[in-house]
Amino acid sequence: MTKEEFLTELQDTLQRDDQVLETDKLSDYEEWDSLSKMAVMAFFDKKFGKKVSLTELGSFKTVEDLIKFAGL
Repeated sequence: MTKEEFLTELQDTLQRDDQVLETDKLSDYEEWDSLSKMAVMAFFDKKFGKKVSLTELGSFKTVEDLIKFAGL
């Protein structure tokens, strides 16, 4: 998966209308709530075979942090 594909899939996962950019702060997203975090956890498990906890997700500040966790 490329970074561009990751950003598109993350946008879909978050059900976000606006484009998702690497430099975006997750806390700025209205969609960044407990339900979307659960969806992101499932996304990482399904697409990358990686388990991520709510605590770990809470430590991620930007979309770039998610990209790094994915190993892209």
